[in-house]
Amino acid sequence: MRRIVVLLLTAACANDYELAGAPVNVDPEDVTECGFTRVDLTAFYRYDCNPVFTTTGEEWAQSMGSTTFHVTEVAGHPFYQLWYTAYEVTTGDWPPYHVGYAVSPDGTEFTPNPKNPVMGQPEKSAFDYDYMSGLQVVWDPTEELYVMIYQGINDDNGGYGMGLATSPDGIRWERSKQNPVYDLHEAVGSVANWCWPLGLDLGEQGGYTGYIAGSERGNDNACEAYRLNASNLRDWQPSEKKALEAGAEGEFDDRGFAGLAIAGLGDTRYMFYSGFGHWTAQGKYQVATNLYLGVAEMGKGKDEWQKWGDYVPVNNTDDGRVSAVAARTVATRIHLWITDDYDGEQAVGYFLYDPDRAAEDDAAASGDE
Repeated sequence: MRRIVVLLLTAACANDYELAGAPVNVDPEDVTECGFTRVDLTAFYRYDCNPVFTTTGEEWAQSMGSTTFHVTEVAGHPFYQLWYTAYEVTTGDWPPYHVGYAVSPDGTEFTPNPKNPVMGQPEKSAFDYDYMSGLQVVWDPTEELYVMIYQGINDDNGGYGMGLATSPDGIRWERSKQNPVYDLHEAVGSVANWCWPLGLDLGEQGGYTGYIAGSERGNDNACEAYRLNASNLRDWQPSEKKALEAGAEGEFDDRGFAGLAIAGLGDTRYMFYSGFGHWTAQGKYQVATNLYLGVAEMGKGKDEWQKWGDYVPVNNTDDGRVSAVAARTVATRIHLWITDDYDGEQAVGYFLYDPDRAAEDDAAASGDE
């Protein structure tokens, strides 16, 4: 069986963000430089000045790979953080990589850190020497640390595991001496092996919780979603129970998921995910391709996710390169940052999921008051 990996076209995305209290319901168009255009007849709206983040010409970061977001409150205002893997353009299968960091006060204008890159390629014997992807970051107020998990690969020695790194400020990162903290080759129950982290958040009773993609035996390497839990930084345990299944044969997400983010409106929680429908061979590995944005939802009192069906047409290319998504609820809207192909390069775009506005637009179009 080939090992499976999210490569340059894919990246995992972000956390299950929730906002305490009752923030003012400000229309983003009133505070952003550009407006928003409705995506077909959906409740999604695309920011007119996308993309909001590229690698901004950093010499070491000519091409961007994985991305992950964190959103927090500082003096009552949101503060947006972005970490990303990036590479110099080379002809090799595994170009040397580093990790960069950028921040934004509004989610539309990101400034790379002047100390970039904030984490470099490890020594050649490390399990993650050749590649790291599926980045997920959470702030742990108890440990007073940013915690990052990711997929790592070493093509020469067969390294294939989940890595852990921590940072006191999001800039100074240290890889765990116990890396990899979980062997992605490890079979658990019906799962033959694991693909990559899909999400990360703090556990309700301490520790960490999130999602990880796993490939079930006899399922042609489909990377489906399972819960991931950890009581501490060392003890990471995927669940044997599937949280979200890949689509049926022929559906856009029939090979599974490359990343996801969760946010809620009212009594409904929404899972925004990057689903893919094709594997492309690259050396010893398979690359997830044909990626589109899907949505599943869970109503109050329910414990299972229900998919909407077809993908949401936010993609910029016909072959689908929607590789990561982050989500955050503010009042009656969900703000989304979606990594996609912009003129041949991966970059981050800004979107809104706004059912109230869509209903108003529909009423206006039909002539109703």
